[in-house]
Amino acid sequence: MNQSPIALDKGTGLEVELLPFGATIRSIRLFGQELTLNYPQVADYQTDEFYLGATAGRVANRIANGRFELNGTSYQLDCNNGPNHLHGGVTGFNRRQWQVLKQQADSVQLYLRSADGDQGYPGAVQVWQQFRIVDQQLELSFLAMSNKDTVLNLTNHCYFNLNNDGTSIENHQLQITAPHYLPTDESAIPTSERRAVAGTAFDFSQAKLVGSALLQQDPQLALANGFDHCFIWQGADAAELKRMAVLSSAQSGRQLEVFSTQPGLQLYTGNFLAVPFTPRQGLCLEAQGWPDAINQLGFPSTLLKAGELYQQLIVYKFS
Repeated sequence: MNQSPIALDKGTGLEVELLPFGATIRSIRLFGQELTLNYPQVADYQTDEFYLGATAGRVANRIANGRFELNGTSYQLDCNNGPNHLHGGVTGFNRRQWQVLKQQADSVQLYLRSADGDQGYPGAVQVWQQFRIVDQQLELSFLAMSNKDTVLNLTNHCYFNLNNDGTSIENHQLQITAPHYLPTDESAIPTSERRAVAGTAFDFSQAKLVGSALLQQDPQLALANGFDHCFIWQGADAAELKRMAVLSSAQSGRQLEVFSTQPGLQLYTGNFLAVPFTPRQGLCLEAQGWPDAINQLGFPSTLLKAGELYQQLIVYKFS
């Protein structure tokens, strides 16, 4: 494991520290204030169970029973989350040493090659990921190609906490612009229903306190012990760069806006964080394709055809 963190700083007040291991965002600081959860030692990331700041892939989120069919062939993936495959499997992209291709003061490009059959997936896949500071925003650009038809859905798994004392994210205000979300079964697989957020605990169309949303009586919240659900955009706008969410802390005055070309945003309220953290000490806003899309009729496709270019963008804008 390459122990050397990569520091990005453009002199705009935003400083980012990255690890080639897992293509991981270890730290984001704005004018000296830490905005993400991190481990005290770089070596701790080797045994991390929470995907802390890591790149999740080949396929972020869950695939039901780790199984799918593609071009008439059935594939069985490693199952590492109860009966399901999560975030790329036992040795996903979060557990890989990425190669540093190009590095400048304000940007770095990382590269990973995933062999045909890796974790059960078809096709040899090459992934290029660039992290770049522009003013007070961090841009994550994903490019990938495969030599066979495969599935791909990449995201970053930062746990944000905008408080200046690291206390629970329940005092954060959150707005999510999606009109619908995906309800799940007891193993966190979408039921294939697309449910309107209006009038439910999932209605973040106007900014509201995360803590008050968590207190609402909703069977979906009871299933996941909080939020662990995908908010969705549909139709022509889904692939455009759009403002998905705004997170803010009145305590520190810090704000985060999330933009992405992805059609979904997984909200995870850190329900199962444990030592050295506490539950709900961080909140994830994971821009991604819809969970289990390969098995769900009518979900936006996560299929990557041989020789075609996978291209997605995630932007974290701080103020």
